[in-house]
Amino acid sequence: MVESPEAAVPPLPPSRERGPPRPPLDLDDLLAENNLRPALETTGWHVDEYEDAAHHFLARAVLRA
Repeated sequence: MVESPEAAVPPLPPSRERGPPRPPLDLDDLLAENNLRPALETTGWHVDEYEDAAHHFLARAVLRA
């Protein structure tokens, strides 16, 4: 029997068990908003949401038709 890929992924820890806060991205970092947004726009993607918070990083982009 083949296990589904979801079964192999461990569950995320509860939010209260997050690791230590991380420093914000440096302006020279490729994932910094001022670098990531133009790079994605050039290739046809639009950054729909961007968060650089102490406990997480999120960049969501949608492909332009």
